[in-house]
Amino acid sequence: MFEKLRDSIQEAVERHKHRPFLEAAMAACTYVAMADGSISIGERGRVDDILEHLDQLRIFDPHEGVDLMNEFADGLREDPKKGKKAIMKAVAQMADDPDAAFLVARMCIAISNADADFSPVEREAVLEIIDVLKASDKVTI
Repeated sequence: MFEKLRDSIQEAVERHKHRPFLEAAMAACTYVAMADGSISIGERGRVDDILEHLDQLRIFDPHEGVDLMNEFADGLREDPKKGKKAIMKAVAQMADDPDAAFLVARMCIAISNADADFSPVEREAVLEIIDVLKASDKVTI
């Protein structure tokens, strides 16, 4: 019984510790996916893959990540300026963690290639995210 309680507490601590990373990742993925106006099925599928396979995100229910992505997308649709500000604020949480910044930047590149059309607007969105992450010296596209 004590072990179950300890494991439950440890999982809650891990989720809390990695929550900013989840927020940054979903914000960045949303920004890149929405750059061309909508999130494609391929881009959503790639996000699902990321949520299921990346260690830092596997501790979360995938629906939590998808819900965050939907919230960021709704924010961009309702008020693009305010939505972008919220996204960049979430992304900036990882700017001081080079490893996390690198992962978020790589996720953006994966999302931009998900639908086999790396458009100029998606490229610009990826570059903006990389700039906010202060990762331009670590990531090339």
